[in-house]
Amino acid sequence: MTRRLLAGVLPALLLAGVLATPPAQAATMYPSGVGADLGPTPTTLGVQPAAGDDPAGLQTGTEQGRSYWRTNQAANTSYLEFDVDRDYVDEIGTDDVLVTVTYLDIGTGTLELQYDAATDPQADAEDVRLGNTGGWQTGTFALTDIGFTNRLGDADLRLFGSADITVASLRISTAGASTQLGASPIQDGISPRAGDRPENLITGVQDGRPYWQTDRTAPAPGTNFFYMNVSDTYLYDNRTGLTLISVDYFDEGNGQFGLHYDSPGETIPERFKNSELVSYGDTKTWKTHTFALPDAVMTNRSNGADFRIHNGDGSVDLKVAAVRVAKVASTLDVTEGLVDLIEEAARTEKAAREGTRDGQYPAGSRAILRTAIDDARAIAATPGVTDVQVKEALQTLQGKLDAFTPIDTNFAPEGTATASSGTGATNVNDGDHSTAWTSGPGDSWLQLDLGERRPVNDVRVEWSQAYSPDYTVQVSNDGTNFTTVGRTGSPGANQFSKTRFATTSARYVRVAMTGAESFIVKELQLRESPVVAPKPRLVKTVHPTEDGVIADFDATEYGADRSGRRDSTKAIQQAIYACQDAGGGTIWLPAGRYTVSDTIEVHAFCTLRGDHGQAPNYGTVVIANLTTGDDGPSLFRIGGSAGVLGVTTYYPNQNATDPVPYNYTFEIPGGAWIGNENYMMATVADVTMLNSYRGIGISTMPNDRGNAPSSGQVHESSTIRNIRGTALFEGARAYNGADVGTWENVAFSNSYWADAPAAYNPPARQALDAWTRAHGTGLVLGDLEWDQFHRITLTDYRVGIHVVAGQRAQFTGSFLQPDVRRTDIGILVDVIDDRWGMTLAAGRIEGSDHAIQNNSRGYVKVNGTTLTGAVDGIVHRMSGTAPTYQQKPLPTPKQTLYVANAPHGLGYLPAADATTAVQKVLDKAGRDGGGIVYLPAGWYRIATHLTVPAKVELRGASAVPNRDQSGASGGTVLHAFEKDTATALLTLQARAGLRGLRVFYPDNNPGKPEGVVPYPFAVRGHAGGNYVINAGFPNTWNGLDLQGDDIVVRKLAGAFFDHAIKLGPGRNGRIEGVLSNGNAVTRVGYQQPYWMNEGNIFELVIDKYMRKTAKIVTVDGATGLTLLNVFAYGFHDGLVVNSGQVDAFNLGTDNLGADGYTVKVVGGDVEATNLARYNGATSTGPVTLRNVMVINVVQRSIQVATSGPGTATIAGNESEPGTYEVGAQVTVTATPTSDSVFQSWTVDGAVVSTEASYTFTVATDQVLTANFTAK
Repeated sequence: MTRRLLAGVLPALLLAGVLATPPAQAATMYPSGVGADLGPTPTTLGVQPAAGDDPAGLQTGTEQGRSYWRTNQAANTSYLEFDVDRDYVDEIGTDDVLVTVTYLDIGTGTLELQYDAATDPQADAEDVRLGNTGGWQTGTFALTDIGFTNRLGDADLRLFGSADITVASLRISTAGASTQLGASPIQDGISPRAGDRPENLITGVQDGRPYWQTDRTAPAPGTNFFYMNVSDTYLYDNRTGLTLISVDYFDEGNGQFGLHYDSPGETIPERFKNSELVSYGDTKTWKTHTFALPDAVMTNRSNGADFRIHNGDGSVDLKVAAVRVAKVASTLDVTEGLVDLIEEAARTEKAAREGTRDGQYPAGSRAILRTAIDDARAIAATPGVTDVQVKEALQTLQGKLDAFTPIDTNFAPEGTATASSGTGATNVNDGDHSTAWTSGPGDSWLQLDLGERRPVNDVRVEWSQAYSPDYTVQVSNDGTNFTTVGRTGSPGANQFSKTRFATTSARYVRVAMTGAESFIVKELQLRESPVVAPKPRLVKTVHPTEDGVIADFDATEYGADRSGRRDSTKAIQQAIYACQDAGGGTIWLPAGRYTVSDTIEVHAFCTLRGDHGQAPNYGTVVIANLTTGDDGPSLFRIGGSAGVLGVTTYYPNQNATDPVPYNYTFEIPGGAWIGNENYMMATVADVTMLNSYRGIGISTMPNDRGNAPSSGQVHESSTIRNIRGTALFEGARAYNGADVGTWENVAFSNSYWADAPAAYNPPARQALDAWTRAHGTGLVLGDLEWDQFHRITLTDYRVGIHVVAGQRAQFTGSFLQPDVRRTDIGILVDVIDDRWGMTLAAGRIEGSDHAIQNNSRGYVKVNGTTLTGAVDGIVHRMSGTAPTYQQKPLPTPKQTLYVANAPHGLGYLPAADATTAVQKVLDKAGRDGGGIVYLPAGWYRIATHLTVPAKVELRGASAVPNRDQSGASGGTVLHAFEKDTATALLTLQARAGLRGLRVFYPDNNPGKPEGVVPYPFAVRGHAGGNYVINAGFPNTWNGLDLQGDDIVVRKLAGAFFDHAIKLGPGRNGRIEGVLSNGNAVTRVGYQQPYWMNEGNIFELVIDKYMRKTAKIVTVDGATGLTLLNVFAYGFHDGLVVNSGQVDAFNLGTDNLGADGYTVKVVGGDVEATNLARYNGATSTGPVTLRNVMVINVVQRSIQVATSGPGTATIAGNESEPGTYEVGAQVTVTATPTSDSVFQSWTVDGAVVSTEASYTFTVATDQVLTANFTAK
């Protein structure tokens, strides 16, 4: 969430998972290389050691805990030789290797190596100089152009020295990850980025090699680092092996460079540990230095990377052409390669889904692969297994994995590829992602002749280093006359881009490219993607709802059985697939009992919704007849801008006294599932869990592509609301939130199962309580950044809230009205972000052992919260009481449905304007007295503006909070074009509202030379009773302009360049769940030409506009206004109150602009409870603050004393008991007795005021003395 992490969270691929998965790289027997551990009985892997010329003189023994071989020159045993297994040489596919030698550093001579090179059987490597340290050291030899054909005697390598050498081990390895830098870096397992000002990166070509260069003249924070993130599937959490990092640098200027790398430990210096500093000369040639790091753990903690290259003292800029990383095993294990392949195969099999859709696998194929995996596991676990057995098992499993291929509906291979220029046109439809077409200079086209007409609506391009930011897709039936059907731009190199358009029949499909000097395309794919038309209807529910349910699809129409007698898994999933093909919407699951036997996957922009009721009639009940086990299937998996609403879940095989382990009932995987399309804003709401073992899991699912949890399991902005249930082992476990999530009205209690009707086998409450008090935990919270909690109720657990170590960072969050009772430990903190912590306000925490046990270096700050039980660790108990917030029902529109039949496209914007058609339906609904005007999922062109009549709701396809995902923009989106005028895009009349849609401005591209331009407010409502719910605005100049009574804004997301929400006069308004972050501008899937890349988000959006002017909420006259769970990233100010009365709860800001405030009060009555900020200033003006949480807060102690008869008090916003932030306003007041007179306030004897009430700005620690004299 912080600026330092923002740019590094998302994977580089724009549309992860869109193209068919490239073939897996062939497995290797030796992923960490080969080698030998020497001693009386050597241990070898792929290498045979010997001594010469006379092996009889070889000396062996043990020194400082390590066995060794030592030469004996006096006995004619002057060298050690090593014969490398030919299988390894053939397998590695490179002529360059690294040889690492562990030697005893005695004397001041040299350690020397000869090797069999392709052109010289006695080639010399560069010597390693001894330093006479007396200990074991590691030396590295870089060998190029190897032959390794046993021409160096009968071996491939020979080690010797200027004197006798003592060697403990030798390893031979190759780089498994690399990147070639330059204007368009070539990445092969390393993702590079410049820092900390990437916009000042210098690129060029030196002696034929593209490079990156630091810029020591760049403004602060400077461009002095090259961050490198190594693929987690190659190297992650490396606790035992050696890591070799080779840097190709240009030797010029007598400069320096080194590494800061991720090493064990939790402190910042340990996450940025210094390597040796390399001083270089001025030969003006390219050179290589290899760093040998024995403790580089590679867990992505060096500012989101594994290491960074720095330019030493910064006096000379550094040029780097390439970086390579190799891993070296400390222990030789013949099964390492097989075990790696087993893990890859198991991960692939688990992520696969069988079916007939694109990307799914043929029926029965998973079972075949599982059998092969089990067979390979048996070999790997065999004691004393030989390399011959391992190799056979590895080749067998590799063959099965290669044969495990998904269904691919791409028909481009059936065509003939030609191009306007260049070479390799036939490579673009050969299915090989390692080959490519390279154009000639200038504008170019690439074409496929299919031989006959066939339907097409989906064209996908996989780019290499050179890409087109602006290209058109054209079709023809004669090869001469072409029609443009789509226009797209790729935002960067090495990415996928997709062009959707209305299905058309064509023989020729052409991609015409502009905007670059040349183009390189790896693959061009054509599809006829399914297009499904929903049939929206207003559902008559058994149980009441706040909004009214519009069902685009009904699962029972796909075969879901409401009686529960037949398995409904496939039927529900097919309905979800239909929703996915329709661009999003709601799948209705009517009241009934549905048996489910495997995970239901709710894809992006789709909501599975049931008819939610209370006991004894629960409405929609899902019977979880799942495979048991901690790693068994979850019941629901929820994607980005998707949700599950209104269901009750029940596990028929659960047992209260001896609970059966199951995986999570609701799982939010974020980026771990499929890719970017599921990264953000998943929802679980209005559900009851009768007897879950584990309730909700967020970022708990392992990444389906093998990336480590720190980078592969990240999510953002989940919504957990109105949750009730019995969860035996864990109510919820959540990790790795990179942007703010909200938790509202969550209650876990054993009463939900114990009090259930007889059909659900309710156990005795006493039995449930006994087990959960011994084993259960309410919430387990890891690295959630700034999450906001309201009304969390947890009872009868061993631990109520357990804060644990995160996957990437550490927890920080705010709790309003928590209620934790009948626990052993109410809140247990293992580790928390020690720069601040967590806040609790207006709640109750009970623990028979501890109310709060804080074992971390951060704090728990408590205000107005009753603590029953011991309190240990850093707990700040703030004075005073805290207000509470009571949520009210959301506005409910008139239950009459009007479906707008207006032009729209799925994944494309039609040329036809939709304004008139939509307005016509809105007007009809208005004349009829109100209702819901529904726009099914798709992109709608709104050339001018719309008016929503009184009592009419304009609703899009999303029933849950939604935002664009990187590479995916499903749901309902209005594309707005009318520039800065007084008329808003959407004008709301009395009691009119919006729900479930987004607004995008195609022409407001920060990447254009002119930048963004002012637009009118997106929404204006001045008639009262207006509401905006579940809406997104990814690139809006001004968001909402509202005034009047009873305004409601809930779950608003996006980026705003000036005003997000502006509120005028009116009473009793509510703003709930607002999150704004400038990254919304680039995390979209509209594929606009020349659209900016996220790497420039600070330069072109956040710093250029938002931090200078943007405000999240501006109040001009509103009274009785409440804010709950409002957060802004990269704004100038948070809450600005010019006049009015406001109560804010769980309010936060991060990365404010210069002179910005989280709360800025010009006039009015303002209170804020649970306020969090990263930078900027907390507040200015008259405001009451409770539970302020500021990172690395600078605060001072302020105390009062009296001299003479009288009293003295302090009024101000405490940061901790007795302390106040530097810059805060504090008022001290002296009150004399009836027999005394106030004289002055003094500090250290010096008079600072003679006024009884004295207000000052906190700057230093002070004790102010009120001086009184007798009358």
